[in-house]
Amino acid sequence: MPKYKLVVFDMDGTLLETRSCWAHIHEHFGTDNSDMLKLYINHKITDEEFVQADINLWQSKSERKIDEYYINSLLDKIKPMEGAGELIEFLHRNDIETAIISGGIQYLADKWAKKWKMHFAIANELIDDKNGKLMFKEGASGNNKGPVIDRLVKNLNLKKENIVAVGDTIVDIPLFERSGLSIAVNTKDKRVIKKADYHHKEKNLEGLMNIIKN
Repeated sequence: MPKYKLVVFDMDGTLLETRSCWAHIHEHFGTDNSDMLKLYINHKITDEEFVQADINLWQSKSERKIDEYYINSLLDKIKPMEGAGELIEFLHRNDIETAIISGGIQYLADKWAKKWKMHFAIANELIDDKNGKLMFKEGASGNNKGPVIDRLVKNLNLKKENIVAVGDTIVDIPLFERSGLSIAVNTKDKRVIKKADYHHKEKNLEGLMNIIKN
């Protein structure tokens, strides 16, 4: 039986090339949410308030209605990190389950989780309401991933030593703290590197195979 039974991945900047799928959308529309971002980081506004401000910004710069289909078409342009699919396939061959816990968008998490046959994908929904208006539904707060992994681990009846966490930003540190092995990838942030057991310096994720196998 493998020591590790579950690998939990952040998505943006970890499994996917984009640093943030939210920022990816802002780049498309040429919008700047830096003021609201500061408020969010400092816990002055909720996830819902933060995303609603984003939606309002996007709509203010778009001649076309901002809806679920439009946003998903933008997200489809995001590419995976080199070696991500190979790493996940390797984990599955070794009877290790895989999960995404992301402050990003559920559509993107579901898309790649399905492609890679991952077992769990937990993120935040941007979906149309009954009136066709884009709305936000929280699944994994970007400010608080700890309770999300706690629920998953409890449901799977696993222990800390059974878990590997892979991430690239400070919001992934709660995942690191709840894992037997934590791996920082695609980052130069010393705060993240310091909290991780291992710093993977290569872009290609295939190098994690031996780290996790051992």
